[in-house]
Formats: sequence, structure tokens, C-alpha cells
Amino acid sequence: MNTTTRLELLAIEHARPLERFERGNRAFFAARIGDRGEEFFEHFDDRLASRVLENQEGTSLYFVIVDAQGEVLGRINISDIHRPDRTELGFRVAEYAQGRGLATAGVINALEIAAARGVRSVRARASIANLASRRVLERCGFAQTGPAEAPSGSSHSFIGYTKHLDEGLSQPMR
Repeated sequence: MNTTTRLELLAIEHARPLERFERGNRAFFAARIGDRGEEFFEHFDDRLASRVLENQEGTSLYFVIVDAQGEVLGRINISDIHRPDRTELGFRVAEYAQGRGLATAGVINALEIAAARGVRSVRARASIANLASRRVLERCGFAQTGPAEAPSGSSHSFIGYTKHLDEGLSQPMR
């Protein structure tokens, strides 16, 4: 990352800043990916605790990008790292933090951590209309694989990507 932002493993202490991030960017994310719905927020603390437990058990890697004041600027998720056929990357960056290279740097850092834990291949998907996310994946060395299933609750069309971590990682653009 850089001197004012850092990638941290998701922890219970991130609860309120993460909730502010998700609520504050809800409409922005819904327009690009799909809305998570009220249920996501009604069970926010339980969902967070579950994700933190997955980090502790080593079955997934959930990260937040935080600024110097501890505010969440983005998320990077690599789920199901214990199941090579299902390992998937997801990421999102706050609307006001777009264009700073945070997603690219965060994805590369998260993939380095995943590779160090033995992950060899990661899938991802992005809305066909979300050119910024598609550029991040391509900068990070992901290759398109064709149409992909949309996440639950999304009406957008998605394209799939894959990255073999043993091929090396790109360096984030500065």
C-alpha cells in the first residue's frame, strides 16, 4: 500500500468503520454489483464474526484497506482458500477513494499473502459494465475466462477471470 493506507486482516475491531463503509457506499456498490439487501445489515455483526473466524481458521482471507485514522477505504476478500476449486477474489473500494490505485495495490498484496499460504489459483468475476474493476483484475495479471454467474441479488452480467499465482504477481502501479 503506502504510508497513509494499509491492508489489514479483518478483525472485530473493524466493525463500526466497516459498517460505515458499507452503508456509506451502498448505492455506489449496488449500481455496479448489486445490493446486498437489508438482511446484510441486520446481521452485520454476526457476519463479521463469521468472517473473522474464517481468517483465524485459515479457510479464507478477508482484508480491509484502512487509512491513517483507521477508516475503511476498501475490502479485499479471498474466500475458500482451503478449497482450490472454489477460491475466489472479491474487492470493493469506497466511491470517494476511487482512482488512487488502492484496489490494485490491495489485490496484489492480498494475493501475495494467499500465495505464501499455498494458494495456487484464484478466480474472480466483475460486472461487464464495471470497467474499473476489470482493469484492476487485468493489471493484477488475471485472464478472462468468459461469462460468469452473477452474485446473488445482482441483475448485472458478469465476466469471469482466473489467476495462477505460481506465474508471479504484477507490481502495483504507483
